[in-house]
Amino acid sequence: MEIKKTAEEIISKIKEIAQPLADEMGLELVDVEYKAGGDFLRVFIERPGKGVAMDDCSSLSRRLSAELDNNDPIVHSYNLEVSSPGLDRPLKKEEDYLRYAGKPARIILSQPLNGQNTFVGNIGELRNGMVRINLKDQEAVWLPLAQIKRSHLEVELKKKQT
Repeated sequence: MEIKKTAEEIISKIKEIAQPLADEMGLELVDVEYKAGGDFLRVFIERPGKGVAMDDCSSLSRRLSAELDNNDPIVHSYNLEVSSPGLDRPLKKEEDYLRYAGKPARIILSQPLNGQNTFVGNIGELRNGMVRINLKDQEAVWLPLAQIKRSHLEVELKKKQT
């Protein structure tokens, strides 16, 4: 009898399989996206300090596909995509906030803080499970990492010199 797995369980298993492969290739596993019953499995990677090349994506895709064929937590057919997280990459770990200190980010909390759930500003320091966000035209605010529902970098648009 087949036991249905939740999307979270499947994502966890995919990360368990993909992480060592990414590590061997000098890549960082940024995120895995999958919705239960969905037909897409997306794996996002980064090469710290260098960016991701198409060869990185295709190499990891081939290796991961072979591993998933042997130990696949998804019982139906799906499409595997391996790509860069893009300019608006998600921030998932403490290390992400440290690496992108000074960069603009959008952070959404699971519970309101001072009546607000969404904060946009530059990432500041990280201390005692909190990240400081320097808000534009407002005082900086400390946000608890444990209450962050979603967080990603904001694209910086450069103003054209005239």
